[in-house]
Amino acid sequence: MSHPVLLVIAHGSRDPRHAATVHALTGRVRAQRPGLRVETAFLEFNAPSVPRVLERLAAEGAAEVVALPLLLTRAFHAKTDIPSVLREARARLPRLHIRQADVLGPSPLLNATLGRRLREAGVRPGDIPGPGSSWPRRDPQTRRRSQ
Repeated sequence: MSHPVLLVIAHGSRDPRHAATVHALTGRVRAQRPGLRVETAFLEFNAPSVPRVLERLAAEGAAEVVALPLLLTRAFHAKTDIPSVLREARARLPRLHIRQADVLGPSPLLNATLGRRLREAGVRPGDIPGPGSSWPRRDPQTRRRSQ
């Protein structure tokens, strides 16, 4: 039995460094797990898009995909955008079994690493850096992490 394909889904950004960083990360995963096929897709701004990668995988005969949101929180993209894109893909590609994994965080290890990197970038206690969220329940989580 073959392994499922790991599809890493990143948000995407107009800043070209974002896509380069995501591709570098997935490259490291490939290097550490040579028997695992790892693909990268973006929700917006960058290519390839999630639907395009899933269509290509289906055309190549892949049977199963685990979609991993490259996100640290269970906010809007993880709860709404990604499930919607995957639901549409399942309808178009019924032979491809697609599962969505949970987000990467919250994780004590990721939180510690994030804290260290933010301090290195000059963020001080009391600062709340981040892209923000339109999901109202996200705000209390942000406040807890900032303390």
